[in-house]
Amino acid sequence: MKKKITVIVSIISIVFVMAFALAACNKETKPGSTALSAQADVFKELNAKTADVGIMDYTMANYLLSVDSAMAKNLTIADVEFEKEYYGIAFRKAADGKYNALTDLVNKALVDLKDTKYKEIAKNYGIDGATLDLTYTQPTGEADNTELDHIKKNGKIVIGFTLNAPMALGEGDKTTGGFDTDLAKAVFAKINSDLGTNIAVEFKLIDWGKKESEMEARTIDCVWNGLTVTPARAAQWSITMNYLENKQCAVVRKADKDKYNSYDALKKARIVAEDGSAGEDRKRNSRHKIIKQKNTF
Repeated sequence: MKKKITVIVSIISIVFVMAFALAACNKETKPGSTALSAQADVFKELNAKTADVGIMDYTMANYLLSVDSAMAKNLTIADVEFEKEYYGIAFRKAADGKYNALTDLVNKALVDLKDTKYKEIAKNYGIDGATLDLTYTQPTGEADNTELDHIKKNGKIVIGFTLNAPMALGEGDKTTGGFDTDLAKAVFAKINSDLGTNIAVEFKLIDWGKKESEMEARTIDCVWNGLTVTPARAAQWSITMNYLENKQCAVVRKADKDKYNSYDALKKARIVAEDGSAGEDRKRNSRHKIIKQKNTF
């Protein structure tokens, strides 16, 4: 996928300069930021020394560094921390004044599985420290069954995903496992058991930067792949309860760990992040809240 480049000349002019650089679409060697097609590409850019800092999900960065000794030899997570975030699962909005019955069913299933499959799957992928005490809240108003009826009629739910470990693992356009992959299967096994249905779970590889258009075109039924909950997304979609804790982090070469240990230092760096990700959002907006401290959940 063709990379889009954003040059940041100052924190005040981030938005303007990013728009300019996206149009330019060529690599820069001075301070700035690059939008990548996947979070794992952050590591490639850092090892190639075409970037100084990678902003990505801590959940994913920590997992990749724990399973890839070659990467861990050269790269590390800097002592710069962003505010906490949470993952949610996005479905299409219900009609005005109603709630999405499918979103509600997924919430119920998550809570029903919280002491069994939910924690088991998280432990399998080494992210059990990020799990939450899930609690179900009955929505108010009338249920909108449009999305539920749609997947019942089709006999399947199509889940949009990207290959970002540990949320989804695999090769090519297939996912063979991962926290979100396994959790989605467990949730719909529970829903099928409760409803007496046989809804299959199908995973469709998407361009993360185009997830909104995929949802609008109805080529996918939901986005379930380490989606950070934001006010904008909550206004656009029907999103489940928060089901996993996360935060952004700054990945750097070990030799540069002391160099990039503050927000001011990051402003001078060449930064990369996945296109359409929360990491890219953190770079674009001046609402960063970065605290210099050790990385802990």
